Amino acid sequence: MTTRPLSPPTSPIARKRTCAPHLPSSQRLCHDWMIVQGNVHYARDRAQFTTYRPVTLRLKNNIFNPTEELQVAGIGTVQIPVVRHLDNPFDTHTLTLDHVLHIPEAVCNGFNPLLYGSSMSCTETAWTGADREGRMMWVARPFRGGARMVLGGGLCGES
Repeated sequence: MTTRPLSPPTSPIARKRTCAPHLPSSQRLCHDWMIVQGNVHYARDRAQFTTYRPVTLRLKNNIFNPTEELQVAGIGTVQIPVVRHLDNPFDTHTLTLDHVLHIPEAVCNGFNPLLYGSSMSCTETAWTGADREGRMMWVARPFRGGARMVLGGGLCGES
């Protein structure tokens, strides 16, 4: 297997990323945060949460399997280390997301940009979000027909 760097060797994005491939995917922590529509953020893994309250809830609108209801196991706060913009991958920031649904059946995690910050821009190469003062808060790259957030700290996704 050959690999190619995603960015210059001095960039934290270029580091070889390891995702514990020896574990089944159901036991690996999911670091994929896809840009989603709707009215919530959601996380697949309980370990993502810094605060957590278990709930017993089933949603009728299951985007992962329309013939079944979707189990929500809890709700809480998640912190995501992200790169602010592609021009400087060393400029990282931690997004704190409140009221995140814990959906164990989710394929990946979902970040709804309409619930965070005040502006969003989409181009062929990146989606970006800024706060009310215009400071860049996060960036996502196109990925399999959608957009996946660029994480800081060498975290990787596997979707």
